[in-house]
Order: sequence, then C-alpha cells, then structure tokens
Amino acid sequence: MNADLHHLAAAYALDALDEDERAAFEAHYPTCDICSSDVVDYRETAAVLAAADAVPAPSGLGDRVMAEIAQTRQIPPIVPDRVVDLADRRRSRTRRAGFLAAAAAAVIAIVGFAVSLRGTTGTGEFERVIEEPDAIVLSLDGDDDGAIRVVWSAALDQVVVIGNGLANPGAGNIYELWFLLDEGVAPAGLFRPDDNGFLRTVLDVDDIDGSGFGVTIEPDGGSDQPTGPVLYAGTV
Repeated sequence: MNADLHHLAAAYALDALDEDERAAFEAHYPTCDICSSDVVDYRETAAVLAAADAVPAPSGLGDRVMAEIAQTRQIPPIVPDRVVDLADRRRSRTRRAGFLAAAAAAVIAIVGFAVSLRGTTGTGEFERVIEEPDAIVLSLDGDDDGAIRVVWSAALDQVVVIGNGLANPGAGNIYELWFLLDEGVAPAGLFRPDDNGFLRTVLDVDDIDGSGFGVTIEPDGGSDQPTGPVLYAGTV
C-alpha cells in the first residue's frame, strides 16, 4: 500500500486525488521523508508555474473550438446501468495509474528547475523569492551556447540568477545584469560563473519598475552604463 502512496505526491500537489486517496495520502506522507520532500518540491514548482507569463490565445481559437464541438458526437445524457466485472475495474485502475504517472513525470521535469536551484547563495532567500505572489520567471535569450534564467520579485527587490554553459568573462571582467527600462537601462548586479560555466546566486536590486533584463560583460566593479554588447536579454 505504501509503495502505491509514494506515487501520489505529484497528483496530491496538483489537487488531482479523490477524497479517499487524499485521506490515505495525508495520513501517510507526514511520516514519510520521501513523500514529504516530494510534496515540498512540487509545491515550489507550482509557485514557479503560477508566476509564468500568460500567452494570449491565437486569434480565432474560440470560434474553431466551438465549431469542432458542434460536429463532435457527445456522450448520451442517460447511460444504462451495467455490471462492472473485475477485469474492467483493473483496466480502469491501470488507465488511472497511467494518467497519474504521466502527470507525475511532467511535474518532475519542471521540478528539476526548482530543485536545481537548491543550494543557491542563501537558499532561504531563493525560497522567499519564488514563493512571492509577484515572482516572475524569465528565460533570457542569447546567441551564445550558455543559458540564463532569472526569478524576480519586485516586492522583495531580489533576483535569483541561474546560468549554465556560460563563457568565462575573461581576466579583469565580470558579467553585469541590467534592468531594461522604457528608456535605457539600470544596473541590477554583478555575477561570475564558476570554472564549469555554472551560476546560482541571489542579487539584491533597487526598487525599479523594469520591463525585462539584459546581460553584458563589463570591467571588474561593473559599469554605470553597458560598454559591451548585450549577450542575453528577455522582456517580461
């Protein structure tokens, strides 16, 4: 029974369990280190997803959906009673288990981002940033092979910066993060990746109403205005 309950953590975090399953899992997971840890990770991921940017639906999508509904056969409103044998029940449970496993796999893939940030400079700071209702997750586009993602909370005036595959900025240089403003830019902080091009840090930033972020390489100590090309950028 416990082995089955271990697989319900993702569905529990997504509020996808029925009453019986929820009661059984809630009686189990507080005493299980694995499930308790999973629930925390999935809830952190939910906070990240809640901060994701909404994308407007394509023009005409509503009309196409309604047209498709009009020509799709609907389930009859009255379904005759029937006897469900054991084989049917097993097939139903198998389909449900497959759905939960797929849901868990999708959540685990996203959780990888949140879990990868554990151990940042000030883990407590990171948790506070992603749990803030106003937190925004933004991937910065760049021409280089590296990747940079930020999690910004204007309420906390903090930005989590995560980087992979970043090039060494060179002797006497450092990466600088910039707020993108309606007119110009403003400094947001400095960072340097490790020897493997990996970066995880939390920056304290000014109370600025920015529209996005950009990254350049500047001389050690940073610059008041960018002196190098914009290597990564993204808008909210």
